[in-house]
Amino acid sequence: MRTHELRNRLWRSAKVLLAAGVTLAVVAQAAAHEPGPTSRPTSEPTPITVSDARPAAGIAAAPSALTASPYATQGIAMDPAPGSALAASGSESVNVISNIYYTQPVNCGASTCQVALDIYVPAGPGPYPTVVLIRGGPSGIGGRVGLGGFATQLASNGLIVYNADYRDLASGGGGYPEAFQDVACAIRYARATASNFGGNGVVTLVGHSFGGFVGSVVALDPAEFTGGCLEQGSGRPDAFVGLAGNYDLSYNESDLAKFFGAGPSQTSTARASSDPFNYATGLPIPVRLIAGTSDESVDPEDSVELNAFLAARGWDVSLNMVSNGTHMSILDGSAGGAVLQSIQSAQVAQAAQAAGSNDPVLPGFGR
Repeated sequence: MRTHELRNRLWRSAKVLLAAGVTLAVVAQAAAHEPGPTSRPTSEPTPITVSDARPAAGIAAAPSALTASPYATQGIAMDPAPGSALAASGSESVNVISNIYYTQPVNCGASTCQVALDIYVPAGPGPYPTVVLIRGGPSGIGGRVGLGGFATQLASNGLIVYNADYRDLASGGGGYPEAFQDVACAIRYARATASNFGGNGVVTLVGHSFGGFVGSVVALDPAEFTGGCLEQGSGRPDAFVGLAGNYDLSYNESDLAKFFGAGPSQTSTARASSDPFNYATGLPIPVRLIAGTSDESVDPEDSVELNAFLAARGWDVSLNMVSNGTHMSILDGSAGGAVLQSIQSAQVAQAAQAAGSNDPVLPGFGR
């Protein structure tokens, strides 16, 4: 497991300032890698909203009143919906199918629940690539609404977006491994259902903030997380885009304690298994990272470190450091275009990689 000296934090600000306005890109060809772990522990849902939308055949909608759980949307402080400033820039109108269950009944602390997502669908016939969008946190079930505007923007630019919640509070039955299992279940659900909306079979995982951390482990660990899914198939994405992710587990303890349920000494095994820097040991997938030089919520050096880590292991990875970008502004305004470009870049790289791959995670389009 990586160790970090205190002095590393002291010179980070200087490094980030030097990176201002500069796009860091490191693209390397896939290389041979040592085998990784083979198994994972298992455990036992404007034109933004369409009021008369109905799930497609085979898609189970959640009731308006969700099963009682310790999670609630009340009291969650949300910034103005990320992406709302970009909502008119895409050419596609968007339909939304809300509150779709994608897990079986799972442990949510004091009760069981089913975790839900919303599907943002371009109105055209497709074919469209698919994005599974993972919010930050830990905020609990319902926090996905904070990325609704951003999901609309992505969909208006020709992407089917599955905006998913996940169990990110240990007090509510989440944390390790449940949060990672939920994200893998969302990927499986998207693979199984996106064709109903014109999906082309390619699934890119996009994680913001704490969701970037959770998503990175699902993307980099060659052993897939299983448990609690409604659908089968691969739970590993075809590509990963991390937005201001806090990949370094050596700080941000207040959030990590909520996620793991206790401090580092009591949860050392779970933390080692949740550290993205312990992975990247299997077949690489394209990775695109974005961070803002003025982010005061998550140290942008986390993205610099992960970029360097993956590049040194031969992964196809690049980092876009947005000058003066903050934790949320990288999803808005002109910076939002960088997100779209990164998603498109990852999908193009995935297509090129899949063309010559026999790996079951990357069989190509139309899976």
